Amino acid sequence: MPDDNVIRPAFGTPRRAEPAGPGATDQPFLRVLGTGAGHRVGLIRDPAAQEGEVFRVVVGPEDEPEVETVALLPVTAEAEAEAQRIGFAVLRALEVVEGAI
Repeated sequence: MPDDNVIRPAFGTPRRAEPAGPGATDQPFLRVLGTGAGHRVGLIRDPAAQEGEVFRVVVGPEDEPEVETVALLPVTAEAEAEAQRIGFAVLRALEVVEGAI
C-alpha cells in the first residue's frame, strides 16, 4: 500500500527508505465512521507506523478487508478529534459522490 500521496505529519519532507511497519490492514479499526459510495471510512491508531505512533484515516471497499491510508496525524491530545473530522469530511465527499451516481 503506497503512502506517497498521503497527507503526513512531516508534510513536504522526503519519506525514509526503511521498511514500513505493519500496514493499516494489520491494525484493528479504532472506529468505523460510516459508509458511502460503496466504501467505508475508518480511524486506526497505529503504534508501529514508520512516522511514529499515528492516527490513520483509512478508506476501503465496504465488502473487502483492504483499506488505504488517506491521512496520518501524530498521536497528540487533539489529534484523534482532528482525525475524526478529516474522516467525516472524506465520508461526506463519498456521500456526495454516491448521490450523484
